[in-house]
Amino acid sequence: MNKRLVVTLAVVLAVAGCAMPATDEAPKAAVDFISSGASRIVVSANPQASAAGLEILRDGGTAVDAAIAMQAVLGLVEPQGSGLLGGSVMLVWNPRTLETTSYDGMATAPTAATKALAVGRDGKLLDPRELPFSPRAIGVPGVVPALYVAHQAQGRLPWEKLFERAIALADAGAVMPKQLHDMLSQPGADVALAAVRKPYLTADGKLIETAQSFRNPAYAAVLRRIAKLGPAGLYAEGGMASVLKALHEGQHPSLITEADLRNVTPRVTNAECAAWQGLKVCTAPAPAMGGIVMLQILGMVGSGDPADAGFVHRFLEASRLAEADRRRYLADPNFADVPVEGLLDPGYLSGRAGLIQRDSTIDHPRPGEVEDATEEEEDPHGPTTSTSAIAVVDGDGRAVSMTSTLNFHFGARIAAEGMVFNNALLNFAPPPPTTLPGKGGHYANEMAPGKRPLSPIAPVIVFSPAGTPVLVGGGAGGPMIPDAMAMTLIDVLAEHRTLAQALAAGHVDAADPDHIEIESGSSAEALAAALEAYGHHIERTTIDTGTALLLHQQDGWTGLSDPRRDGGPAEGMK
Repeated sequence: MNKRLVVTLAVVLAVAGCAMPATDEAPKAAVDFISSGASRIVVSANPQASAAGLEILRDGGTAVDAAIAMQAVLGLVEPQGSGLLGGSVMLVWNPRTLETTSYDGMATAPTAATKALAVGRDGKLLDPRELPFSPRAIGVPGVVPALYVAHQAQGRLPWEKLFERAIALADAGAVMPKQLHDMLSQPGADVALAAVRKPYLTADGKLIETAQSFRNPAYAAVLRRIAKLGPAGLYAEGGMASVLKALHEGQHPSLITEADLRNVTPRVTNAECAAWQGLKVCTAPAPAMGGIVMLQILGMVGSGDPADAGFVHRFLEASRLAEADRRRYLADPNFADVPVEGLLDPGYLSGRAGLIQRDSTIDHPRPGEVEDATEEEEDPHGPTTSTSAIAVVDGDGRAVSMTSTLNFHFGARIAAEGMVFNNALLNFAPPPPTTLPGKGGHYANEMAPGKRPLSPIAPVIVFSPAGTPVLVGGGAGGPMIPDAMAMTLIDVLAEHRTLAQALAAGHVDAADPDHIEIESGSSAEALAAALEAYGHHIERTTIDTGTALLLHQQDGWTGLSDPRRDGGPAEGMK
């Protein structure tokens, strides 16, 4: 970023009523993503989405209204991470009712689903290598119905108004983001991503360059139908035929029917909350398992210096223990008895923390024994998710943390109506073994009709002892989300580092049972030798997080979006 751009952005934020903070501690790429002293504020992974949300707040909309407008734009400019044919969870704090509500629109298994994704209708095993980018991996999308239910309960502006900015961008032209361009221009992407690249190509078939304009008129048409008809508009005026055609093509066609698409029922529940460091941390309930894993980690380690190898060792061991619990117990609570209360019980977590060895690692962490829990097998499978996080606070004090997902980058790599399908069914457990004595090979997270697979997403709202929100946000990056969010909360709320310091810090992640991942080229690499001495197996890798955070300080809200992605300005108003 050049100095001229920084000066220009500082002027823009000042005109908007926002003071630019000191930038000596901020990573260079994040300087223009910070806004402070605001009473109404939005943050996302793309500035075009943030602008749409801010416009809604300026027009008197609620945080829920703004989040819907932002998601509509993200479906256009960030199709690798989220979209209307994926899944989402919106966590909403309402200061009038003093309730934190989860609006769950995660993708579900069709009514004709088998016991596992790799089990065919005839009971024979399918080749799992052929499934990830096939229609069979697509879950029934739930985003639009969930957004609609949330709007009916906590929206203010007319539903149709929330899509105006996204429609205008899709019609007249949106700006090609760098991350999207980089993914679409990777070697082999012209073949592997052929079905999703079309809106981003010039008339002569060349990929549109970063910062240039692209259009997606098919997506604009879908948004017009949704604006007019609500969730039914997603499949109106020929949309159903187009979607079903894409679902039922290929060697492994989807089992989704028209009835599945029309009969989506979002699930509205209370948030899962736990005490930590004198604060209350609330997150989405299962099957959004990332938040529960995060709460377990926080309950085991309390706090500590993320730059200290001894603390990071304890943190990683806590993560491994929480992951072992996840593999045995967590699933869609409509289909399994999920012992969340037992898993978050302070006494239970204290006992789990007592297993952590001071100078060495635990050999093959096992799940704990939770009272009254159903006996299940340990699922060897780990969910993967490509996600996008949104955080909003409106003038009434209502707060929204929303995470949306397609599972893999570009989901199933299948498109219809200018939109990209998810491949969420990959997050179910694999075909279960049938030879285990007395067990029957049952996994809590095995596939079943109408069931939602586990997802590591972890939208978060943290409350002060007085009961008011102090931090709102969420993460992206698949299985690394729980560790990243837990460490970020420790960094910001316990160690009192700035948002810029916290989001610039290198990541260390224990989601893989075979090794620890350390972010290459980051500050975390300085810990590698010490962690290896504890017995951790280290793998250096690129870690693509997309954290979006809002933090309340004395003069108002401050926001920051992860500099590893395109980063949407945290824009606010007095």
